[in-house]
Amino acid sequence: MFALCSLAFACNVPAKGFDVIENFLEQSFAYTVVLSDSDVFTVGIKDFNPNELFNTDNPELGTEDSVANRKKYGISTLPMSFRLNDEEEKNKHELFFRMSGLATDENVKWGNETVFDDFRQVILDVYTAYRYEYKFDEHWTITPGIGTHLMRYENTMDYNSATGKSYAPILDGLLFNTTAWANIYEPHLKLSYKKNEDWGKWQVSSAGHYFYGYGWGEANQGEIGNSEGWYIVNSATLVYDIEQIGRSIQSVYSTIRRVDVGSDVSQPLGTTFYYEATVGWLMTPPFEISFVDNIGLGLTFNYGSAFKGGSLVLFFNQD
Repeated sequence: MFALCSLAFACNVPAKGFDVIENFLEQSFAYTVVLSDSDVFTVGIKDFNPNELFNTDNPELGTEDSVANRKKYGISTLPMSFRLNDEEEKNKHELFFRMSGLATDENVKWGNETVFDDFRQVILDVYTAYRYEYKFDEHWTITPGIGTHLMRYENTMDYNSATGKSYAPILDGLLFNTTAWANIYEPHLKLSYKKNEDWGKWQVSSAGHYFYGYGWGEANQGEIGNSEGWYIVNSATLVYDIEQIGRSIQSVYSTIRRVDVGSDVSQPLGTTFYYEATVGWLMTPPFEISFVDNIGLGLTFNYGSAFKGGSLVLFFNQD
């Protein structure tokens, strides 16, 4: 597991830790940055293989292994945005906050052991960003921004096997049953075209993100590394309004996006790009709530990544 089999046979722990553990921690923080961004990866509450729904056999749309991989990851996000000036003003300043948590549970098998050890990871992320929205005209908008992540990584290993128990004195505190922190900075830029219609609205956009940070903590003798990565999101969105009851608007929401990724992100995602399509229902609140724009329910389909498959999703403040 984690390409660390040879590590388990080390007699002495180097003073500066292992490069392979450092790379593992860098990638763990990096893919959390991507998976916690709802404009890049849509989190589901129930995963399934779309081939069973569409009666197809396309391995890029989903397999038993990829759906099992999706089920290993539990992701929760709570995004909130606050305008710093009046809505009537042409150009706007915005503060964006997002709290997210990612948890994974899996079994570890050592060699020919028949007993599995239980491994669990939890990564918490508090993200804050400032964004400036500049409107060229009523349709075109460019939004530069800068954000920062404060992240905490923690894992636990329950040694059930004889082999795992024999390696525990070497690996505890170094790789297992340990913690790490990271502070990651993320400049980003988004260009979008939006048009309102009698029936609703549609929008196309392109956004680029780059992030880089530094880590510290107990794991790997304090050698946590510098997580680095980038991702580009090209998307098209359509919102068709069905009816309005009082203040609440009922809408059909659909979007398709292509996501290109690089550096520490591509290996955990198993690709350099993937596609995601989402369709569902949205509802604005029947009464004004400053931090809630809309809620809803839908289906999302991931094509071409290590998380390929489908999910039932809940929408919250969906653009």
